[in-house]
Amino acid sequence: MAIRSSAGTGVTISLVVFVLLTVLLLAGSILLWGKLQAAQEEAAKADENLSSFVRLAERNAPWFQRLETSHGRDTLMGHLNDRYEALRQFTFGNSDASFPDLAAARTQAGLAEGGSMASAVADATRRIADLTAANSALTARTANAEQDRDRLDKQLQEAGSERDALLAAESEQLKGYTEADSRHATAIQKAVSDFGRMQATARDQLNGTISEQQDEVDRLTKNNKMLSSKLRDLDARLNRDRLNATNPAALVDGTILDIVGGGDMVYIDRGRNDQIVLGMTFEVYESADQIQAESEDENARGKASIQVIKIGDASATAKVIRRVKGRPVTPGNVITNAIYDPEYKFRFLVHGKYDLDHDGKATLNEAQYLRDRISRWGGEVVTGTEIPGDLDFLVLGTKPRNPIQPGVNQRSTEAMNEYRRLRTAVDTYQALLHQAQQARIPVLNQTRLEILTGRTDL
Repeated sequence: MAIRSSAGTGVTISLVVFVLLTVLLLAGSILLWGKLQAAQEEAAKADENLSSFVRLAERNAPWFQRLETSHGRDTLMGHLNDRYEALRQFTFGNSDASFPDLAAARTQAGLAEGGSMASAVADATRRIADLTAANSALTARTANAEQDRDRLDKQLQEAGSERDALLAAESEQLKGYTEADSRHATAIQKAVSDFGRMQATARDQLNGTISEQQDEVDRLTKNNKMLSSKLRDLDARLNRDRLNATNPAALVDGTILDIVGGGDMVYIDRGRNDQIVLGMTFEVYESADQIQAESEDENARGKASIQVIKIGDASATAKVIRRVKGRPVTPGNVITNAIYDPEYKFRFLVHGKYDLDHDGKATLNEAQYLRDRISRWGGEVVTGTEIPGDLDFLVLGTKPRNPIQPGVNQRSTEAMNEYRRLRTAVDTYQALLHQAQQARIPVLNQTRLEILTGRTDL
């Protein structure tokens, strides 16, 4: 029985000890857990504080590891501060200077974006070296130039000394020349005086000759004026005769020989030997004094118009293509054509545009047709914008109208060119008319030419 009691007591004690140990272990665990939580909080706070200096990801970066191995016994921040102050001292010459914005610093230093101070210093060093070399070269050239200057100064001084010596020698020689010159000056003065007297005598003789020649010029001028007056009188008489009895526009070119076919056909006294051509037309007048070359009036036309349809050697047959009622064509009537002459080739200057078909449109093509007709009928056509001296007739087309100059807002290149063209046409027309009137050359327009050639369909 005693043995069982001892065993039970041991077990009890063991259980009590186990319970106590368990309670102590639980209390210790609780205490350790609390300290672990506090330690973790302090670690988290330390990590947070450390993150303001370096983040966890940055701690594993190679550059951070290089900083850790390079700071030695100093703290990392102390090492960084030392390097920062050294950089400011190197860059700005003052370790206490505030570090500016890098972009502003680059702009101030004239660096491009991404440029470094090291490259700028290298470039500056290279430029300094180049300038130093250039300066050395210039210094050498300056020294050489100074040596040349000294040499030239020495040569100039030597040349000056030689010049002075030569001048002294020349002065000795000039003394003799000066004395001789003085002697010759007197002789020259005397010669000049003699020449002056001779010149005055010659001038008097020349003035007398000029006076005599002037009298002769006056006499010849007077005779010339008299001859010019006579020439103008003769010219006026010649032109008066030309424009009246012998005016080429009013010359009688032939005569009606006979009437056949009930008055529809006539014979004229001009044929192949007189340069008559088929199709040529004539105006028929009662007599020569009825021909009015200067009139444009339809009433100034002759009694009839005829057109050659058959040609013989000395005569030709013509058809009456226009007649005036009550004024029959009779033998002895005269015929005229301003273009034609049996013995003379009239010269015509045809200018401008013409409306030969009377359609209300004057063209240059119809002007060319007129030139061809004049050539076929025996006339000679000349060209140009000036009146030649041997011209017989000036034939002018439709008078051009004065153009209106374009307004300021309408002065395009095309408008101004067209205005100048029309202005030139007007000026040329007026100039030809004025020249012909001054030269007393008959001027024919289309109406006059139709009247004086017996045609209405030139």
